[in-house]
Amino acid sequence: MKKLLVIVAAVVIVLFLAKDFVAGFVFTTGIKAFTDLPASVKGMKVGVFKSAVDIDNLKVYNPKNNFKDRVMLDMPDFYIHYDLLSMFSGKKHIKKMRLDLKEFYVIKNAGGELNIDSLKAIQSGNGKQGAKQDIKFMIDELDLKIGKVIYKDYTKGASPSVKEFNVGIEEHYTNIDNPYAFASLVVFKALANTGVASMANFDLSGLRAVSSEAMTSAKETVKQAAEGIKKVLPFGK
Repeated sequence: MKKLLVIVAAVVIVLFLAKDFVAGFVFTTGIKAFTDLPASVKGMKVGVFKSAVDIDNLKVYNPKNNFKDRVMLDMPDFYIHYDLLSMFSGKKHIKKMRLDLKEFYVIKNAGGELNIDSLKAIQSGNGKQGAKQDIKFMIDELDLKIGKVIYKDYTKGASPSVKEFNVGIEEHYTNIDNPYAFASLVVFKALANTGVASMANFDLSGLRAVSSEAMTSAKETVKQAAEGIKKVLPFGK
């Protein structure tokens, strides 16, 4: 009996150690792939019997040397349900992702530099050199929520000109197989219906092209769902 208890205890310890290792691997890999910027979290809940990570209060920061404002992205809820074995393979498989982007800060410093130009997705979407293209992964389902975009312009003096836009986006996407399409989608959807791109003299066309595949996939999902409803409802025949 004692030997059995020791074995059970050892298994439990290994499970807890493994889940923390995998969670750290998934999280750091994801942040590095999507932003290449420093980040912090307030808390992280990791499933033992389910390959999932629930991250509380994720913040992605601006490049420290160029911007006074520290936070670029404020995400109170960031959830990932992943395929465990795929984390050790060439293509990462995320079954479900839930991203709640509460506040997105677009900053133009006194020198005219934009903080979002430091994002890998921006570099890739606008054809800039240095953007890596060798990351492979699949997101089966993405629930995207975007609350507010805040634009700060420091080119007009020490006190920035500040504009806020309530975006209020809650959308669902499927089958995203490109990390840059994912990140470009988030940035594009945040800025597309605001005046930020115009005020900051930022060209959205590159991001629109990169993210178009993900948006097309979402439209196809809605279309298929509508067709399915028509088949089961009498008035749809």
